[in-house]
Amino acid sequence: MKEQTSYTAMGMRGFGGGMGSITPQQNVIGTLIVDLFDAKTQSLVWRGIAQDTLSNNGNKNQQTVQKGVQKMFKQWPKA
Repeated sequence: MKEQTSYTAMGMRGFGGGMGSITPQQNVIGTLIVDLFDAKTQSLVWRGIAQDTLSNNGNKNQQTVQKGVQKMFKQWPKA
């Protein structure tokens, strides 16, 4: 996981000047890496990587992980 800061800028402009504000927002970026190894040769067969922004909601994060794994394994070679 990695924290990332994003900024939202808002402003109003009028005659002779204006007002504005910048609001920082902390986001947590999660990365899931799945490595599949051949047990006999002990060599890497395939690697899948999924990355997305996590929330404070555990159920939503679980759905995000499930979608990431499904998308990741669409790249898995079919036998």
